[in-house]
Amino acid sequence: MVATLPDNESSPAKGLPRLAVILVNYNGWPDVDRVVECLTAEPEFHAGRFQVVVVDNASRGPIPDRFTSLPGGVRLLIRPDNGGFAVGVNAGWRMAGSPWLLILNPDVEIERGWIGQVLGRIADYDRRPAGSPGIVGFGLRNPDGTVQGSVGVFPTLVRTIREQFIPRSRRKYQAGWRIRPGRVDWVTGACMLLNASMMASVGGMDEDFFLYHEEVALSRTAQDLGWSVEYDPGLGVIHRHPLQDRAISPKMRVIIRHSKLLYFWKHLPGWQFRGILGIVRAEAMVRGAAARLVGNRLEARAWGIIRSIADGFRCGHPVRGREVLRLAEDADPGRVPDHRGPFRHDPAGRHDAGPDWRKDGSECRATTISPLSASSWRRPPSC
Repeated sequence: MVATLPDNESSPAKGLPRLAVILVNYNGWPDVDRVVECLTAEPEFHAGRFQVVVVDNASRGPIPDRFTSLPGGVRLLIRPDNGGFAVGVNAGWRMAGSPWLLILNPDVEIERGWIGQVLGRIADYDRRPAGSPGIVGFGLRNPDGTVQGSVGVFPTLVRTIREQFIPRSRRKYQAGWRIRPGRVDWVTGACMLLNASMMASVGGMDEDFFLYHEEVALSRTAQDLGWSVEYDPGLGVIHRHPLQDRAISPKMRVIIRHSKLLYFWKHLPGWQFRGILGIVRAEAMVRGAAARLVGNRLEARAWGIIRSIADGFRCGHPVRGREVLRLAEDADPGRVPDHRGPFRHDPAGRHDAGPDWRKDGSECRATTISPLSASSWRRPPSC
C-alpha cells in the first residue's frame, strides 16, 4: 500500500525528497498516527521536502482508517512478519530511495518546526568539504524535560563487567556531563539520521539482530569503513518510554542477552567473546536456579532459553533475527508456543530447542522445553 510522492522538491537522482522519515511500527498505531499527523502538518512536507515511510512489522489488529487512504508523501509498507527493528529500517530505506533517512521511534514527540531544522542540518552536512557524516544522533529528553541518555561507548568485556555494579538506568549510555557535541562511538536508534550512502556501503543494518545493539553494530561497521558518527544535542525530541526506565519482561530478557552475545561474537576479539559467553551461561544457571527456588516459572524458563542460546553460540551456530523472537516468545506470560523456527513442535506438546553441546563441541541429545513447566528443562549429564 503506497501513496504517491509530490515532485516539487526532490533528489535529482531519483525524483524523491532528500529526506525520508522512517517509523518502524509493531502494535503502536496510536503513536504512529500521532507522529505522522505532526509531520504532515509541517510546511516542509507540503513543499515536498521530505517524505514519510511507515513500516509495519505485522502488527496485530486492523490498520487504522487513517492509513487506508494516505496523502501524497506518506508511504506504508506492511510486512508479512515481525523481522525486528533492523529489518524494518532496511525495508524503509530501500522503499524510500532518499539520500537521507531520519529514523524515529513512534513514542517520540516532536515540536513544530523541528523537521525544518533537521533539513537545515542536512544542507549543512551536504556542504561540508570533508564529506557528510554517516550517522548523526540528535538529543533525547524525558517528558519532564531532563536529558535522556542517547550516546554510548563501544562495549568491551571489562566495561560490561563494571556496568553490573551501577544502576541499570545508567549502564548503556554515557552520563550527560561526559558527552560533548561531535564524534562519538554510537548513538541510539530512537532518533537517528542516516546517510543513505553509508547504508549502501555497509549493506544496511545487520538483520541478525532482532532488537537492541543493532545501532551499536551499525555505528561500529560504519566507522570501520571511514564514516563518522556524530552527536548533535542542539536538535532534540522527547522520548517517552526508554527501555532503561521499564521493567524487563522474561521475553525481553532473552532478546537483550542474545543481542549482547551476538555483538561480542561479531565485533570483538575471541577472548572477549568467550568471556561474555561464560558470564552469560553462569548468570543463566544461577539466576535460573534462583527463579526455580522461589517458584518463578516464567523467569526460570527465560534463563533456560538464554542458556540454550549461549550453548548455540559456543558451538558456532547462533540463532539470528526472527528466530530469536520465536525463542523469546516461549518466555511470554500465558503463551503456549507454536514455533516453526529453532523449536520443533512434537505431538506430546514439547518443543525441541535443538541440540546441546559438550565442552569439546560434540553434540549431546536435545534439551526439551515443556510449555507447561520450566522444570522440564533437562540437560544431559554429559553436557
